[in-house]
Amino acid sequence: MELNSGYHEFNAKNLIPIYSSGDKTLDLLLKGGFRQDLLYLVYGNLKIITDILLRLSVASFKKYGFEEKVVFIDGNNRFNPYRISSLAATWGLSPKKVLDHIFISRAFTYEQIVETLEYKLNELENSEKIRIVLVSGITTLWPDYEKKTFEELLRAIAGIKRTVAKSNPLIIITAPLHENSKIKPIGGTALTHFGSVLILIEDTERYIEYKLIQHPSLPENRLVKWIPLKPKRRLKISPKNTTLDEWF
Repeated sequence: MELNSGYHEFNAKNLIPIYSSGDKTLDLLLKGGFRQDLLYLVYGNLKIITDILLRLSVASFKKYGFEEKVVFIDGNNRFNPYRISSLAATWGLSPKKVLDHIFISRAFTYEQIVETLEYKLNELENSEKIRIVLVSGITTLWPDYEKKTFEELLRAIAGIKRTVAKSNPLIIITAPLHENSKIKPIGGTALTHFGSVLILIEDTERYIEYKLIQHPSLPENRLVKWIPLKPKRRLKISPKNTTLDEWF
């Protein structure tokens, strides 16, 4: 077994790519962004998390160029090419080039998302260089809590592990929050034990809450982003009433 110094490990960690989420509060929570040597499970508010994935996709090309591709496996049916194009134009990139470098796989049944992760993702890696794999809504199409369903999830996870072993891309998995829990995703411990980093994102009328539940090198943490209040509409005063007040 090879032994390395702590300083060698420190330098090796500093060489690992870090990807901005495009969300300043989330980047602050993660001390810079998503690290390529960790596997992330992000769950909670679907709309906010999906936009983070879209921002991350475009930001990765801005920072690291177009030599490698992004894979977006869409179990939520929320991939928005118009949002991607808008972000690309805002950051000075060609919308067409960005979209050309994102592979989309839409899943309409739970079996389809399992098949994509178990087999098709590995097949794609044989012909393309993959930088990032985004699995949006791995358990959104979760059919039931039968033993077979959990076994299929474990098969999908095994496919992701083969992808990590082959090319070590950044992998971010998202899932909805379980309806009977405030802190657990649909899929339970099969998912939470698989992720290196667990992040819960929820929103209220006044703020968005970001919770770092698990991380190998950071403590649990919670940050809040306040939502600006919309100014109240001022009702126009009827001229008739104004005249009447003046008369009295």
